[in-house]
Amino acid sequence: MGVGGFWGGEASTGSGNSAPFVSAGAGGDGAEGAGGAAVEEDVNIPAPAGAPDPYTRFAHLCGEGCTPGGDPSECSSLDGSSGTGTPAQMLHCQLALVDGDAIPSCQPAGRFRAGGPCQRGTDCAIGLGCAALGGEGGVCRQYCCGNVESCSPGTYCDERPMAESVAEASAPVSIPVCVPAVNCELLNDSVCPAGQTCAIVREDGTTSCVEPGAGRADEPCPCAPGFVCSMLTNQCKQLCRIDGSARDCGTGAKCQGGSRAYPPGFGVCVNTQ
Repeated sequence: MGVGGFWGGEASTGSGNSAPFVSAGAGGDGAEGAGGAAVEEDVNIPAPAGAPDPYTRFAHLCGEGCTPGGDPSECSSLDGSSGTGTPAQMLHCQLALVDGDAIPSCQPAGRFRAGGPCQRGTDCAIGLGCAALGGEGGVCRQYCCGNVESCSPGTYCDERPMAESVAEASAPVSIPVCVPAVNCELLNDSVCPAGQTCAIVREDGTTSCVEPGAGRADEPCPCAPGFVCSMLTNQCKQLCRIDGSARDCGTGAKCQGGSRAYPPGFGVCVNTQ
């Protein structure tokens, strides 16, 4: 995971392992570096054998069966005779709390849209689940059980406690939902809550305050503050400023940018020796 999740006032209560990846490795997308010269890229470095697909890294939280937030037609074969008493067109796949686990099933759609209040998933409209927010009850949020990049612009995919599990289960059950990102500046945590760091949370360079991991340069993700996780290698890369004045990378290395995965003015450290 990248440098780790806060989102628009919603403090992270997930596992801490849901922080972001960026698709580019140390060399970016083959664009020019800070000095204008072509730079090497490591986009051909394969992920470790057997490594999970980072784009579907939350699928394990969504159980087996229908896909929450997926195509509503998955539930179209059901009708009132199925026991729900709800017309098929009103059903959608949703995570329900069953014996302390999040289980996907076809449930009636609620009336609240994204950002609306909820106590359980059935309060939310098609494609949404009910996520708990610290001290504020539940809020309807878009599921991201499939591709994490399916979240709407300005949001990103992360774990949140299922609202009903906070009240009804012995331990909160995490579900993957799209949460608002709050723009922050990399390598500057002054706007982030204590214990969180500004990180890249989407492959387009979107940033937000998140809970960090422990990984440093070339170590497995999730990553420590000041580092970002490469989707290609599942390893941490050191973030740096491309301004000619900072010395974030130290001796024997340089700051290399040119990738859309990093906000303007930022890149990652690469060895020059």
